Amino acid sequence: MALTANRDLNRYVDQELRSFPVAASEHVWKGAFVGVDRTTGYVRNLQSEDLFAGIAYEEIDNTNGSDGEVSVRLYTQGDFVLTTLAASQALLGSAVYAIDNEITTLLPSEGATYMGVFMALLGSGAGIVRILPMGSQQVEETVTVAISGSTSAAVTHPVMIPQRNIRVISLEVSLITIPDQGNLDVGTTLADPDELVNAFNLATLSSNTPAAPILASNRKVDAGIPILAKVGQATSTAADGGMLTMRYIELP
Repeated sequence: MALTANRDLNRYVDQELRSFPVAASEHVWKGAFVGVDRTTGYVRNLQSEDLFAGIAYEEIDNTNGSDGEVSVRLYTQGDFVLTTLAASQALLGSAVYAIDNEITTLLPSEGATYMGVFMALLGSGAGIVRILPMGSQQVEETVTVAISGSTSAAVTHPVMIPQRNIRVISLEVSLITIPDQGNLDVGTTLADPDELVNAFNLATLSSNTPAAPILASNRKVDAGIPILAKVGQATSTAADGGMLTMRYIELP
């Protein structure tokens, strides 16, 4: 039934700490990243594919307990100094991912969990992360295009034209037919699109096996700028049956 009159709602003024029921057999350490098991809804030490819930404010031992027998208080907002793999000044503002209950990274692998935004670089492998649990995550988008090569010339393929400023998160490429030679470049300059990926050797791939080229440190692309993928010229066997998949987020 739709609301037809004024009402008063109870609300939380302090949003820093929240209490969550803990899964059975879990021992959560103070300072651990905590995730929601999407199957049960109980929290645990963060595992692959969990929804990030927060950082443990306290230690809670439910090793011998059942689901929900105890609860743990979590930080659900704030800036934290964390171990951050692949951190660099150029990636300020990038999405941060947890790979377990302790370590974060700016180069997510499959199953890594979005947990916040990279706010500052503190040194090699360390940064300030603003946590954004539950429904606060930035939406990831994916674009996939077919690619192929030639023995007569390099072949350039359009990937996308972003409607807003974006930051590329990851890129994967696979081929059915591996070329005898030829590099992959991805970027925004028509003549030599290599701002995102520069000279990735396609001849080193295995058929039907995805590979992830190393991305440049600056992975921001402005709105309205075409992104292109260029497959270098082969000698006798050209790349064929290829797919390039790019993951990205739109920037505010």
